[in-house]
Amino acid sequence: MRYLPIKKVEAGMVLAQDILDGQGVMLLGRHQILNQEQIENLDKMGYPGLYIDDKFSEEIEIAEVIKPSIHSKSLEIVHHLFIDRMEEEDVSEQEWQIREAVMQVVDSLLENEEVMYNMMSLKNYDDYTYFHSVNVGILSAVIGAHYGMDEYELRILTTAALLHDIGKKFLEIDILNARRALTEEERRIVLQHPKLGYEFLRDNFDFAPEVYLGVLEHHECYNGEGYPMRKSGDEISIYGRIIKLADVYDAMISKRPYRDPMPPADVIEYIMAMNGSEFDPKLVEVFLRWVAVYPAGCEVELSDGRMAVVKHNYQGFVLRPIVKVCDTGEIIDLKNNKEARSITIVRLVV
Repeated sequence: MRYLPIKKVEAGMVLAQDILDGQGVMLLGRHQILNQEQIENLDKMGYPGLYIDDKFSEEIEIAEVIKPSIHSKSLEIVHHLFIDRMEEEDVSEQEWQIREAVMQVVDSLLENEEVMYNMMSLKNYDDYTYFHSVNVGILSAVIGAHYGMDEYELRILTTAALLHDIGKKFLEIDILNARRALTEEERRIVLQHPKLGYEFLRDNFDFAPEVYLGVLEHHECYNGEGYPMRKSGDEISIYGRIIKLADVYDAMISKRPYRDPMPPADVIEYIMAMNGSEFDPKLVEVFLRWVAVYPAGCEVELSDGRMAVVKHNYQGFVLRPIVKVCDTGEIIDLKNNKEARSITIVRLVV
C-alpha cells in the first residue's frame, strides 16, 4: 500500500486502511473502492490523505504499532471522556475502560516492539483532539518502551499521554478551533488546560499520582521556559518529558483549521534544533531511531530528480530507506547500495 495526498486520490482507487471518525466509528472500510463523492466528502472533512492499494505498491507492507481495533476503541473512549458530563456513577466505568484501553495499547506495542512509528495518521481536523490524544498515547508508549520502561511504567505513561489534553474539555470550542490569532486573555485561558486536566483527573479518578503529574507537566520545557510551573531538566517527570515530545510532534504534523500539516521531516528538523532546550536530549535520541522521517508508503523526491515511494525504513538510519522509483519500479537501497550513496531524499510529497 502507499499514501496519497487527498488531492491525488482518484475514483476507482482501493482503500488500504480503514477510515475512522473521532469517535472510532468506521466511515469507510479497507478494500472499499472509492467514488468521487466519497473522496470529496473526506476532503471537506479535513482528511489530508489516504492509504490506497495498487499494483505498484502491492509489495509495500507497513506494520502498525498497535492493532486497528485497539486504535478504534481508544478513540471511542477518549471521545466519550471529552464530551460526557461525567455523572458520579459513570466515573468507575470510564476509569475501567481507560485502564483496559491502556493495557491493550501496551500489550500490542510490546508484541510488536521492533516496529517503527512509520505511518501517516489518517485524521480529520474537526476531530483533531481525539485523534491527537490517541496518537500521543501511542507515540509516547513507543518512546517509553525504547527508553527502557517496564510494563508498569508504560501503563502510567500511556494513561497520562492519552489523557494529556483532557483539560481542554473545560475550554470554549471557539477558542480551541479559532482560525485567528488568540487574544491575550484567550491565550491565558488555553494555558490553564494542563492544570485543569490535572485537577479533573485527580479529583475524579483513582490513577497512580504519576499519571496526574504527567498531564500537569506536558507543556514544561527542558530549559525551564515551559508552563505552568517552569520546571526544568529532571525536575520534570520522565512522563511529562516524553509526552511533551510526542505532543509537539503529532501537533505539528497535523492539519489544523488555521494551518496545513508540516511534513514529518520538517518537524523532526525542528525537534533536533530544539534538542536540549525544549526537549530532553536522551529522549530525542530514542525518538530519532524509532520515528520515520519518511514514512513507508509515502512518495519522496530524490536528489537526482526522480520520484519514488518509500518501501522500508531502517531503525537508526531513518534518512536512508529503501525506495521504489515511480517511473521504472527500480528498487534502491539508500543505506546499503554503494552506488546510491550520492542520492539523498530532497522532500516528502504530502
